[in-house]
Amino acid sequence: MKLNTIIKGSSLLLLALLFVLVVTGVSWPEGDMDAVTNEDVAWLMFGTDNSSGYALIVLMIGVLLFVALLGGIFLAKEEKE
Repeated sequence: MKLNTIIKGSSLLLLALLFVLVVTGVSWPEGDMDAVTNEDVAWLMFGTDNSSGYALIVLMIGVLLFVALLGGIFLAKEEKE
């Protein structure tokens, strides 16, 4: 039991160290990033007319993920006999 706890703790520390090294090792861009306003996002999502934009696709993907989540919960439930 004690050895199992030591292995779990050391692997957790190793993963935390790896995470810190990866985040600090990335060359992050300096200076101002491109300014994206809420209006730009709205034009991209909803478009200029009813037939363009990505809002319907994002909505359908959200519904699909919600149904998949409910299905996963239903399958994970333990049945009482």
